[in-house]
Amino acid sequence: MIIKQSPQDFVVEEITLDGEVLEVGKEYSFSGGEGEHLVFVLEKTNWATMGAMKELGKRLHCSEKRLGFAGTKDRRAVTTQRCSAWNVKKEELDKVNIKDITLKPLCYGERVGLGDLWGNRFTITVREFDGEGKMPEKIPNFFGPQRFGGQRPITHLVGKAIVNGQFHDAADIYLFETMEGDPEREVREKCRGDYARALKEFPMHLKYERSMLGWLAKSPGDWVGALRALPRKLLVMFVHAYQSHLFNRVLEERGIEPRKGDVLEEGVPTGPLFGMECPLAAGEAGEIERRVLEGEWLGLRDFEIHGMPDLTSKGMRRRLWIEPKGFEVLEGGGSWIKVRFSLPKGCYATTALDYLK
Repeated sequence: MIIKQSPQDFVVEEITLDGEVLEVGKEYSFSGGEGEHLVFVLEKTNWATMGAMKELGKRLHCSEKRLGFAGTKDRRAVTTQRCSAWNVKKEELDKVNIKDITLKPLCYGERVGLGDLWGNRFTITVREFDGEGKMPEKIPNFFGPQRFGGQRPITHLVGKAIVNGQFHDAADIYLFETMEGDPEREVREKCRGDYARALKEFPMHLKYERSMLGWLAKSPGDWVGALRALPRKLLVMFVHAYQSHLFNRVLEERGIEPRKGDVLEEGVPTGPLFGMECPLAAGEAGEIERRVLEGEWLGLRDFEIHGMPDLTSKGMRRRLWIEPKGFEVLEGGGSWIKVRFSLPKGCYATTALDYLK
């Protein structure tokens, strides 16, 4: 099974809290309105959400803190999402021209924040497929690989170091940790631990890394300051990625493995996104959750991050299974198939595709 052979093979259209699908290619009329934030639809191809926000902030001559979005979207894909920009006029947005990005103003209103969506509709072309085109009604709710960084799945490792208060390690992992598939593997390995050399040799498109290195050039040893050179949304995502990694571990400890077609037992509806105030389950399920925590040498209070208190997480419980909505086969032939389905926010199409038979 091959997905994302091209960005057009993986279409992600955001579904608003009102149930509206922000369709690719759809035109919108600007409705005016009142409010300090310009609300707009961002349609992008082969852009990561954070990269698109950074470039948009640059073009609008404003801080990324003034930009809001409801949820991150896949990079190697064609995606739509609702965003907002504080103290930006429609006329300013209309002048922005970024390759493979289209901006569609909707109205003036309130800031769009993380979580301000119902979910996403996915239209996916799957290649080298030899199944019947069927998907179970209920599947395990694993976090997909893009939660951990796609080509360089290190976000949960950075998050783990932050939760443990190991800020030097967190910075080094983000700057230099690499693996097969990372297009910048050679330069990261060559410059590992040498921040001055990295600042000279890291390519310009590694904007976040260069921001950290620029800070360290001015303030050697200030690891928290270097991390603060990254957008806060990205720092929060590191902690969330670690929580997601532990959630997946809990599922696996229950004996539920990705791609195995297991049916989750009734009566165990949620698992933990560990945090300071996250309640643990009772009975055997709770023992599994405690075992996962103890295996990381963690307690719930460790998610109170004293060195970076704004990254402290209360935690919550998350459903252990998901029910794909509106699954249909749109077309196919030979060894490929195009399918469409919708998932609530925080759920991953790649997980659902593991169960496509």
